[in-house]
Amino acid sequence: MFKTPLFAIVMIAAAMQLNAQKGLRFGPAANFASSRTYVTDSLPDNFNFRFKSGFNGGISVQYGFTDRFVLGTGLVYASKGYRVFNDSNKNGNLIKHNFSSIEIPVNAIFKLRLGGSSKMRFLIGGTFNYGLDKSGKVLKNNNGTFVISEKLIHKSYPMLNLGLEIASENKGGNVLVFGVYYKQSFANQAELSVYNSSDLTKQRNFSLGYRGSYISLGFSYLFDAKNLKKSEEFFY
Repeated sequence: MFKTPLFAIVMIAAAMQLNAQKGLRFGPAANFASSRTYVTDSLPDNFNFRFKSGFNGGISVQYGFTDRFVLGTGLVYASKGYRVFNDSNKNGNLIKHNFSSIEIPVNAIFKLRLGGSSKMRFLIGGTFNYGLDKSGKVLKNNNGTFVISEKLIHKSYPMLNLGLEIASENKGGNVLVFGVYYKQSFANQAELSVYNSSDLTKQRNFSLGYRGSYISLGFSYLFDAKNLKKSEEFFY
């Protein structure tokens, strides 16, 4: 029953040429990110939370060791956060905030040639995240009837990276990459205590957690380091 589809899949996979350009490439990278909080205890009916937009920007560095394997790293500034709504509060029903961090990713990248210069790339790896924010930040609405107090739990933590990319290489060897990515945190970055008053000595209404995991869409443009040597030869 499954022999024909299985045979077709095997033939398609065999026809695809695995390819990854050898050598060093580097360049700018930017991502549009989205993340949110999660519930640590019961959530009142008049409260809800949604995804908050953010962005990443930095330098991507990749080195192709073989025709099938590329190692990638870089240095990235990340802005990611949360939105919490109090639907019954008329004096400001939204509190939102983005955390700032520095990320150092290390990824294994595998490429599937789909034809011409286009490539499908699968990415898996890890990221070291270091938070730049200080603990104890308090956010409130106009009259202090909706308050969130942040407590940082982990400033630094590891993350799992997964991604799927489409890359296009020009004649000069430079590569333009578009991709969708997911980063899963292995620690709780912050605890968010929600109050109905600016008096934080009173009992909190409920709490939320923020792990720092996020999904993102982004691009990078990687310059072939061999072109630098060509420029030096031109000037000399």
